[in-house]
Amino acid sequence: MTPSDRVPTPVQRDFEDFFEHHAGALAAVVALATGDVGLAEDAIQEAMTRASNDWPRVGAMARPDLWVLRVAQRQAIDAWRRRRREVSLELADMASVVPDEILRLWVRWGLEWLTPEDRLLLILRHRDGLSVDEVAALAGKSPHTASNYLKRARRRLRALLGGTTP
Repeated sequence: MTPSDRVPTPVQRDFEDFFEHHAGALAAVVALATGDVGLAEDAIQEAMTRASNDWPRVGAMARPDLWVLRVAQRQAIDAWRRRRREVSLELADMASVVPDEILRLWVRWGLEWLTPEDRLLLILRHRDGLSVDEVAALAGKSPHTASNYLKRARRRLRALLGGTTP
């Protein structure tokens, strides 16, 4: 029997269904937060690999998609921070090509001046409609801290849209 002749187990099929259903949407959220589609795809791929390796535990969670998003978010933000340290922000902005659809969202919302963490918190809360408690759990923060971070992010965004400095 060759590897291609193997019939997937129910656990493998469950993960494959999860991957098929959620990978694209989760990558889009990370891409919106980071502005880098390639980085988002890499982060989701790493998070999905980790989920696959521990699928019996991750798959039993109430929202395994949020677990994957949290892992991917950390991967992407860590990569963004490493890149920021390696290259000045101006050079990094010139070197990265952001797809037009993401640029339109950034211009509309003024998100390009926010940190990836601020962007992600705002997207999760206002685009995805998650509660502050859900955002806090995903970000690994207390609800009080997440609420404060969201307020700070909204304040920065308002200042950017209003033309004042935060």
